[in-house]
Amino acid sequence: VVSTQSTSQSLRDYGRVCKDDRVLVIGASGGCGTAGIQLARSMGAKEIVGVCSGKNEEFVKSLGATDVIDYTKQSIKDYCLDSSGAINPALQFDVIYDAATNSGAGEDYKDISMELLKPAISDKKHGQYVAINGSPGMWIRLLTIGFIPNQHLMYLKPSPEDLQHLAKLVDEGWTNSEGAQEFLKPVIAKELPFTAEAVNEGFDLLKSRRAKGKIVFKMN
Repeated sequence: VVSTQSTSQSLRDYGRVCKDDRVLVIGASGGCGTAGIQLARSMGAKEIVGVCSGKNEEFVKSLGATDVIDYTKQSIKDYCLDSSGAINPALQFDVIYDAATNSGAGEDYKDISMELLKPAISDKKHGQYVAINGSPGMWIRLLTIGFIPNQHLMYLKPSPEDLQHLAKLVDEGWTNSEGAQEFLKPVIAKELPFTAEAVNEGFDLLKSRRAKGKIVFKMN
C-alpha cells in the first residue's frame, strides 16, 4: 500500500503526469516501478518506457509499458540518442520516475535523467524528475537550499483519500484510450509468514534485487 500510494503522489503531485505524456519508469519491475507503470496508464500517459533487466521485459510490458530499456545492455541515454549521437528531442520525457537510485547497488540516475527531460516550450511544462530514494546530493538539498522546480525527492503525505482512490482503481478500474477497462493490480513477489526465519528470507530476497513487485508478510 505504501509503495503504491508513494507512486501515486510521485506521478500526480510531483510529476504532474498529464494525458498523452511520455513517462520513463526506472526500476520498473520492483514494487514502486510496477505501480508506476500502471498508474501512469491510469493518468493517461501515452508512452511509458520501463527500465529493467531483459528477463523482466515481458512482465513489465504486461503491466502496460510500451517499451523497455534493458539496463544490462543499454543505458537510458543511449536509448535516447539519434544516429548522430545527440539526444533525440522526440525521445525525451515529460516525467521520469526514478525508483532505483540509491536503492542499494550504487545506482544514480539523477544527472543523466536531467538531460533526458523535455524542455519548457510555450505553455508546456518542463519535464519533471521524481525520485523515491534519491541521490545523496538530493538529500542534502532537501535539508538545506531545496530543489529547482523540475527536481523532486518524493515525501509521502498520509492521505485516506488517496487510499480510497487506489482501492477504486483496483475494484472498478479505469477506461483506457481504446475504450477498454483496466484495473490496478498489486504485484506480489512472495508472500511469507511473519516469523523471524521468514523475515530474514524476505530481506534476503529484497537485497538480491530479484524480487518482482513487493514482498508481503502475513500477520495473523
